[in-house]
Amino acid sequence: MKYEITIGGTMRHVDIEPAGDGRYRVSWEGESHDVDLLRPTPEAYQMLIDGESWEAGCVAVPDGYLVDVMGLSTEVGVVDPRRKALRLAAGTATGMLATQMPGRVVRLLVQVGDPVKKGQPIIVVEAMKMENEMKSPIDGTVGEILVGEGQAVEAGTKLVRVEA
Repeated sequence: MKYEITIGGTMRHVDIEPAGDGRYRVSWEGESHDVDLLRPTPEAYQMLIDGESWEAGCVAVPDGYLVDVMGLSTEVGVVDPRRKALRLAAGTATGMLATQMPGRVVRLLVQVGDPVKKGQPIIVVEAMKMENEMKSPIDGTVGEILVGEGQAVEAGTKLVRVEA
């Protein structure tokens, strides 16, 4: 499967092929690496990359993942070209904002009827002891707020509907 990965503003095309039993062949820019992958918890990865041991924490954020390796954190954008094509084929973006992982609603930054711009923070959700500002997917008006401050939410929970 081919992905577009962006780290520190640099985009690379990465090819990830399963080799069975938690093993993968990862290739980019003419380099290939054998990766054995274990996922002891939903947010933690243990990897053996070309025989060298690595551990990483990984939390989903709206535009990809926040990855921590050896105490250094960085945002990593990940685009699956198939999903990108489906999104483009579907036309305009939906106005429904939903969680990508379980957490707790910390703050609502808007009220029903407020005008919002695409990318404007509209709600803060805590997940994995980190507060994540979730942003409006489109320009429009807040049509409905489906959760309240302090509410626990599961992955996929619809939070706010923005009307175009």
